[in-house]
Amino acid sequence: MNDFLKGRIKINKLEAARRQLETAISLYFNGGDPVSTHTLASAAVEILSDLNNACNGTPMITDLEVSGIIRPGKMALARQVFRGPQNFFKHADKDPEAALDFHPEFPTVFILAGVEKYRELSAENPPLMRVFSLWFRIQWTHVFHFPNGEDRTLKTARSLFNSGDKTKFFALFLPLYACEAGKAISE
Repeated sequence: MNDFLKGRIKINKLEAARRQLETAISLYFNGGDPVSTHTLASAAVEILSDLNNACNGTPMITDLEVSGIIRPGKMALARQVFRGPQNFFKHADKDPEAALDFHPEFPTVFILAGVEKYRELSAENPPLMRVFSLWFRIQWTHVFHFPNGEDRTLKTARSLFNSGDKTKFFALFLPLYACEAGKAISE
């Protein structure tokens, strides 16, 4: 057998999306490159969207046409905002001289969409995704309404952790969630 073929791994689409999301989350919290973070997150969302469509799942945040979050007449603008960076980072055939004005926090929308759909499709809640979900909810309590009456809890958590330092937050909460996951597995 050829040495090149040794050590291969067999991976399904859901696992590929999980790996991309977890890497994007790690990059995000550790100050990694936002372009790479966005590319990984949007690739995971593409896979999860396809899997979701295959099982007739509920719309994702990024399913602009069916999510109901876009105002009438604004679909073209929304597509450009949501898909523009993703396409820009993958292609140069039509616009090799173009430049993009990209906000480094933009990947968070794709990470959140991917995390929510991954958890729904897999019935899993990995520690990295739990940490990201909590961070997002704490940071955006003033913008989004979160279901299940968690707004009050999130406002309290936000007041307790008000530094805005995502690296410190990650370092604090990941071991807690990882420990919880380890206990659940061993029980």
